[in-house]
Amino acid sequence: MKNFKGFTISKILTLVLSIGLLFAVMGCTKDEDNSIAVTAISLQSAGDVTTITTYAGTLQLSATIAPTDATNKLVTWSVTNGTGTATIDQNGVLSALTDGIVTAKVVSQSIPDLNAILVITISNQITTNAAPLASAISEANLNLNETMVGLTADEFVSSIEWVVAIDRTTYVNAITTAQAVLDQGTLTDTEVSDAVDALALATLAFDANKQYGTKVVLRVNLGTAEDFAILSKTGIATTGTTSIIGNIGVSPVSATYITGFGLTMDSSGEFSTSLLVTGQVFAADYDAGGTPAYLTTAIADVLIAYNDGAGRTADYTELHTGDLSGKTLTSGVYMWSNNVLINTDLTLNGSSTEVFVFQIAGSLNMAANVEITLTGGLLAENIFWVVADTVAIGVGSDFQGIILGMTNVSMSTGSTITGMIYAQTSVSLDATVVTKPE
Repeated sequence: MKNFKGFTISKILTLVLSIGLLFAVMGCTKDEDNSIAVTAISLQSAGDVTTITTYAGTLQLSATIAPTDATNKLVTWSVTNGTGTATIDQNGVLSALTDGIVTAKVVSQSIPDLNAILVITISNQITTNAAPLASAISEANLNLNETMVGLTADEFVSSIEWVVAIDRTTYVNAITTAQAVLDQGTLTDTEVSDAVDALALATLAFDANKQYGTKVVLRVNLGTAEDFAILSKTGIATTGTTSIIGNIGVSPVSATYITGFGLTMDSSGEFSTSLLVTGQVFAADYDAGGTPAYLTTAIADVLIAYNDGAGRTADYTELHTGDLSGKTLTSGVYMWSNNVLINTDLTLNGSSTEVFVFQIAGSLNMAANVEITLTGGLLAENIFWVVADTVAIGVGSDFQGIILGMTNVSMSTGSTITGMIYAQTSVSLDATVVTKPE
């Protein structure tokens, strides 16, 4: 071959091919990098709580990564102590140590510049010799809150523990006295011991005065709404193979807001049918047979029932701070000022005539694959969930009772409910089984 300035033509061709191969490899590397970067991170706490008020309390924090399909969702947790102190593990569990303010921080491991913080206020942490007194007060308050109260024995039938009002007042005064001692600040060992002993004696007296009985709670009157398995003011939507046993209806919206059911109008013009519904489907625009007036009355009765349930005098207030996971409850009226969580199986125990009313000012959230179990002959139609905010039932979970919701109710894939769903806004179902009790 001929030479070209010291290079043979073959060497030049080899060089060109090598450069081309290098660019091809670089191009392939770029094309094969399909990782999805994190763009944002936020920090939340369980129940949106930003305080720890119990001695040696903890708070579960969680991070939300955007986009949801980001390749690397790993995060690092840390806490900066301010006027208070705390620790945090890499599962996001913040543990209180001393009173004051701390700042929790979560950082994306893939993009360290992305982070989020949450300020937590800690109180009621005792690091002196008064810790036994603080613990005794906490236990006494729990004992108080878990005991029903009545005016006379005539209000009760035998089943669970309760006290008359005078016994409760005496115990409250004993707890208040112990708290006043604790609030003094620096205490001698003798002062702490005396206060603990005094509260222990009050607890013994309180427990000795407990009687057994379930408060007689009346059912919430559903009126004409009881004709329906589901009632909604703004729409009922389903996906998947849903099955509903009972009538469903919407008002004041029209039938176009009932989606996913494949409705067929009955020849009477009063209702529709669906292969997914063992019953009849009603809408406000079905003019025949007085259907609009029927629905108007039923929807009005739902609001009346909600106000009835929400207005009952509570027997239990803020029980378990709203976390009913793994608990067993007996008949009564329960009230929470915030959200209620059911993350593991809940047991409700009572006879076929006993009634439960749950007043929830926040949302009701049930995790995936969780079950509400009824024991003692208790019936689903005697359980009333009166919820001011959203109701969300997790994938594959089994719910029991009548939902009276002021906003929307969502039933996730494969969930079931024995009871009824009444929503002031919408109801969404996904391969859900709804069985109205007979």
